[in-house]
Amino acid sequence: MSLADGALQEKSRPLLSSNLWVPLLLIAAACIAVVYYGNQVAETLKQSAAANARTSGRATAHEIAGFIDREHERLRAFVDEKEAEIRRIVGSTDDWAAIDSLQASLKRLFRGAFAFTVTNADGEPLFEDFDGLVGPVCQSAMNTYAQSIEFGRAGVEIPPIHPVPGAYHFDLITRWNLSDGEAGLFFVSMSPSRIAELIAAAEEVSGMRILLVNRDDPGLIEVTAAGARDVLKEHFRLSSDALVPGHFMADLPGTHWKLLVLPDTAALSAAVSAVHLNVAALVLALLLISAALLFVIRRAEQRNSSLFMRSLQSSVSRQRAILQSMVDGMVTIDEKGTVLHVNNAVTRLFGYTSSELLGSNVRVLMPEPHRAAHDGYLRNYLNTGESKILGKGREVMGRRKDGTVFPVLLTLGESIEGEQRIFVGILHDMTAYNDAQRQIVAQSMAIKRTRQELDEIGQIAAKNLQMPLQRIASLGELLASERMNVLSRHEKAQLKTLTAEARDMSELARGIADYTRTEGQPVAQTVDLDNILVDVKKGLAAMIAESGAQVSVDEGLGVVTGNAKQLRQVFWNLLENALKFRDPQRRPLIRVALAPPDAASDAVDDERVSVLVSDNGIGIPADKLEAVFEAFCRLHSRETYPGMGLGLSFCRKIVEGLGGQISAESAPGEGSTFHVVLPRPRPA
Repeated sequence: MSLADGALQEKSRPLLSSNLWVPLLLIAAACIAVVYYGNQVAETLKQSAAANARTSGRATAHEIAGFIDREHERLRAFVDEKEAEIRRIVGSTDDWAAIDSLQASLKRLFRGAFAFTVTNADGEPLFEDFDGLVGPVCQSAMNTYAQSIEFGRAGVEIPPIHPVPGAYHFDLITRWNLSDGEAGLFFVSMSPSRIAELIAAAEEVSGMRILLVNRDDPGLIEVTAAGARDVLKEHFRLSSDALVPGHFMADLPGTHWKLLVLPDTAALSAAVSAVHLNVAALVLALLLISAALLFVIRRAEQRNSSLFMRSLQSSVSRQRAILQSMVDGMVTIDEKGTVLHVNNAVTRLFGYTSSELLGSNVRVLMPEPHRAAHDGYLRNYLNTGESKILGKGREVMGRRKDGTVFPVLLTLGESIEGEQRIFVGILHDMTAYNDAQRQIVAQSMAIKRTRQELDEIGQIAAKNLQMPLQRIASLGELLASERMNVLSRHEKAQLKTLTAEARDMSELARGIADYTRTEGQPVAQTVDLDNILVDVKKGLAAMIAESGAQVSVDEGLGVVTGNAKQLRQVFWNLLENALKFRDPQRRPLIRVALAPPDAASDAVDDERVSVLVSDNGIGIPADKLEAVFEAFCRLHSRETYPGMGLGLSFCRKIVEGLGGQISAESAPGEGSTFHVVLPRPRPA
């Protein structure tokens, strides 16, 4: 080896010379930023699919549950109306004229009904209009429901989808009662087409696959948008890989079904794969370019300094091209804030040319109020080494050349070249994002206004219905009394039904008006509960005397923050319910007292008053303790206990509107205790 060669080797530069660190760090930062951004986008796509599945599932479950509840309510009303026809069928199961008439009425009222069965009180069929095809699932459901009624449980649970020859169906069940005390079940077999229509509509809106599966065997499909298992044929089983991540499954109350929502995995996988491919391609391009730059620079350094400088300039140009192609803006500054480099995105965002920005202070891109804060952050970091902005994305305001101000997401990084510190800022325009956020808020307010308008419409409609309904009921009673000898037995029954329904609808309209009226909460006042209970006892004196009840109210209940009229309504409803739902076998005992300290919940402190209203009435089943506070919820028929099922919902609405809480504890046959927690007045 010659001396010259040795000299050249001694002067050879290391693989990574100092002038390569800045571009390599920038490329590494760009690769990391691209990978992180791609992963965030992919994760967002997955989370969005799962969130959409949950939202669609809950909305569809609510829609199907509401449909089933409405069908049961309509069936109960139908059975009450058709008491005479049911009596004829029970008395003579071969009276085909009555059977055909009842079947025709049933099919007119219930789209999808194709058969019905009348059973005795034990659930054994007295008549079935489809020739002995009551299968084991139907028979088991009849017996189970009959037993639940016998033991005081009146909940209706729809059995699973089950077959009849050539088709599948589900069943609606209700109880029939005749005036002579005879009772049994009315069992209607329904085509699942109505439910399939609801699922099809939900699928069309969400773009996802929605199924009803068996609660005990989630792999067994009950109903799809196409129909039940008779349509699916051999495709009524879910494969083990069908429950993909992001799916949603929830029970449908009162049924043997679960609602299953399956995201479009093909579309989601395609979108995620596209993101990953784009990220991989961009990272690979960056790596290839960096490798090419390193190779070119090394070759240039080995030739001579002039070639090295030309190669270095070429590498800088290529690096600049990469940075110029970035969608987000990038600004490089020194520790004094002087702009060293900007990409094309910055010139598009701020309206300056590159020559106008290079060499100027970065404060030109900031509004006046934000400049001092930026300088303070930078000086603090340079003096103390404690960073409040480096490596953290935060929203700041940018200023364009024309003076307009817009929001920017700023992510700031640092690079050190020898003794010089360089700061790299990535700028993302947040205008579109903030506009979307404002639009969401505006839509939320619009929804709130729409709800208020609907409440007002319901209030007006309820009030306007009361007077015509009362006139219809009064006219029916007058007609029945004056034309008693002229009307036929059937006409009298129809007139009686019309009058009763008009009275019920009038009461319902009045209840709706009262319920919506509690929305607006009056100004809170200091209310003495002792005076409220004295007033309530006086108002219920006649009812107390009639029932023979003993009502005791402890003294010193204290004062609370609320509204006297509304609190009177709360305790009126609670005491009236205790008198109404009394046990006929024993004298009603009702007590109103403060809750003892050890019985209060953790949320109750010196700032709240906790009152117990206890009775020894018929009680409430454990699974209905929350449902009794829902509007129009009834646990008993109107013939047994009149009312619209709004009293306790009034109580909850008023108490929670005053910032309090109300709950119930009960056991059937042992009475109930209602726990009312109200806020005390704040000291002045």
